Amino acid sequence: MIDQSNQEDTMELYRGRLIDHIQLVVRDLKASRRFYGAVLEVLGIPVGGEAEDYFWADELFVSSVDSRA
Repeated sequence: MIDQSNQEDTMELYRGRLIDHIQLVVRDLKASRRFYGAVLEVLGIPVGGEAEDYFWADELFVSSVDSRA
């Protein structure tokens, strides 16, 4: 049997970032830019930068299949 008396002291609810540095490789970068651009706008996160074959915002990096990024 597991002693649960100390679990309340050690378990803590974490609110905040749980995912860090994600890169998605997509077939259709323009469609992905439109989709993620709309989602990011609702969340109040600006696109940080973009080029012909990628864009990024905060910890999200999205690139095309043939990108060297």
